[in-house]
Amino acid sequence: MNNIKLNPRPGKLIIYNQPNFRGETIEIFNDVKDATSWNLPSAFSIRTVRGCWFLYQKPDFEGAKILLEEGAVELANIWGEEIAEDNNEEGPTVIPTVIGSIRRAVKDWSLTELDLFTEFNGMGDRTTFYDEIEKISTFGIPLSTLSMQVHSGIWLVFEEPLYHGNSYMVEPGQYACPEAWGGVEPFIASLKPVKMGGLKVENPNAGKIIVYEKPFFEGKQMELETDVFCFIGEAERDKESTLCQTYHFETVGSIKVLGGLWVGYEKSGFEGHQYLLEEGEYREWNEWGGYDEQLRSLQFIEVEASSPVMILFTETNFGEKGANIEVLGPILNLRDTEYGLKTQSINVLSGVWVAYEEADFTGAQYILGKGLYSSYQDWGAKDFRISSLQPVLVVSLNFTIVFFSETEFQGTTHVFEKDTVQFMDEFSPKSCKVLSGNWVVYDGEDFTGKQYVLEEGMYPNLITMGCATDTHIKSSKTVGFNFTQSNIELFERTDFKGKKIELHSEALNLALFGYNTHIFSVQVNGGTWIAYEFSNYRGCQILLQPGDIPNWHEFTGWHRIGSVRPLIQKLVYFRIRNRSTGALMTFTGELNDLKLVRVQALEPTGLDDQIWSYQDGVIKNKLAEDCCLDVVGSLITTGSRLGVSVLQNKDVHLWRFLPNGTIFSDQTTIWESPVQCNQALLWAN
Repeated sequence: MNNIKLNPRPGKLIIYNQPNFRGETIEIFNDVKDATSWNLPSAFSIRTVRGCWFLYQKPDFEGAKILLEEGAVELANIWGEEIAEDNNEEGPTVIPTVIGSIRRAVKDWSLTELDLFTEFNGMGDRTTFYDEIEKISTFGIPLSTLSMQVHSGIWLVFEEPLYHGNSYMVEPGQYACPEAWGGVEPFIASLKPVKMGGLKVENPNAGKIIVYEKPFFEGKQMELETDVFCFIGEAERDKESTLCQTYHFETVGSIKVLGGLWVGYEKSGFEGHQYLLEEGEYREWNEWGGYDEQLRSLQFIEVEASSPVMILFTETNFGEKGANIEVLGPILNLRDTEYGLKTQSINVLSGVWVAYEEADFTGAQYILGKGLYSSYQDWGAKDFRISSLQPVLVVSLNFTIVFFSETEFQGTTHVFEKDTVQFMDEFSPKSCKVLSGNWVVYDGEDFTGKQYVLEEGMYPNLITMGCATDTHIKSSKTVGFNFTQSNIELFERTDFKGKKIELHSEALNLALFGYNTHIFSVQVNGGTWIAYEFSNYRGCQILLQPGDIPNWHEFTGWHRIGSVRPLIQKLVYFRIRNRSTGALMTFTGELNDLKLVRVQALEPTGLDDQIWSYQDGVIKNKLAEDCCLDVVGSLITTGSRLGVSVLQNKDVHLWRFLPNGTIFSDQTTIWESPVQCNQALLWAN
């Protein structure tokens, strides 16, 4: 085990100086030996993005400590401070919180091991554990534990089954008696190691990375938003290629990944050992898992929101003679499956995956995007051995936008997850990050004034948001989901009269296409659109939802539309519930015979067979995302039976959701108004 290569991951912790994840933020990527200068109130909030961390009461990682696992948490009086009584008329003074230091507790997927002993000082019967177990007992009686030894990892041990009762955190070391770990009773009835979460990306579409010539972010630096075919040193300038992205950079000593998912390669041209680079900081080469200091090329990886699916084949070219296995999620050890460790071709149907040479996500790693890999050479391996694998997931957030009081994401921070009719006094955003969903911000309160539509991404200043430099944003609103095909009609007269222009996609310059830009009425028949006063998406802008605008000038104050485009909506998953019965639209049947698959209204199951998605007019089930909703039989009427089809080129495959709950195509209706697509059930993958 000592010779197996571990794959370290970056850490990230965000501290907000107010509850509910508001106020100024402190982003932490590495250990902090002395954090006593930070000004924190008694109540604040923390979002642990990657890794598990310790908060210490004193500097230099001493004193009482609190464990933070991945997720969000509200904290108050963490060290048990009391409210100080003052004799002045202003009343009691709350003692601020002082964090002494912060340390990352878990950095990789290294093997965890713990021994429990029935006698003091490591004597008696020994039981070894490598992973979590919810009930430790012999013939129903909890196991007597008088001492323990933690060989590796950080563990939580509990005095009752199912992780209940008194709990204690233990780090590597020997514990001669229950008092050594703070135990009250001589029993351990359940336990689990503290582990890293899965691979994830927060800003999949905002690829940005900074490389530094020396370790610890020193020396020459370069900010990049595109692939690097080769970093060229002074001695290699004569090898420079005019066909590919090459940069004059002697060595890569440290890296900051600001957004997106990246892969670093040992050699130029995306060759050699591969290193997955998640968002975070890498102070030196061993922190990205390098075999040595060489990193000669970089590649940005697109991560889609659909459910990850891949198929492994034991034969080259997806041969049918051998075995194959469909993978939907992480597998710690393929040896434990009937498939085994031999993989010679791979079909990645969706998502981005990382395959590992060894079990438990260790050893050489191979990053696999959507596509076909006919042999192990195609994914950069030297042989056919794959022992474990896992997908990279997009962080699932509700609608989330983060505003900053200064440019370049500096200053006071406010995080919003819902409509805000009026910003706090004196808060005027100068930059923002749209983490999830589409938003509209306004320069007036109560969603009035000029509009600026913001899609997912990073906006380092007001100009990138489409605003003038002196704009004061005062309110913000989410853009809801729309499940109709994009269609807009522009008329040369009021009340939808005269010549019309019908569009289903973007028009960058209406005049260039030969259209009259003087528009007097508009009908939005489907989709969500953005209209701009001038061509090339310039000038004032306004968000348009399905509906009629009989007088464009009265509605906007404009006499023209220079350009228009549909707003891109990310893939979302939802359940479709019958409003009267509560039944859910359900995929039933076996995938190996699509003719027998039916779509029915059944009681909730909590499974993927009742989760659907909508894109470009097509409805798909999460179990079969290469198939679409179809009407069974040649006679198409209201009440026709529903199934699925691999074809997606017929009108009957195109559906619309109406505000009253009806789902229909031009050919038939699934259900009349009792059908409900409840937005409270929507979530992003």
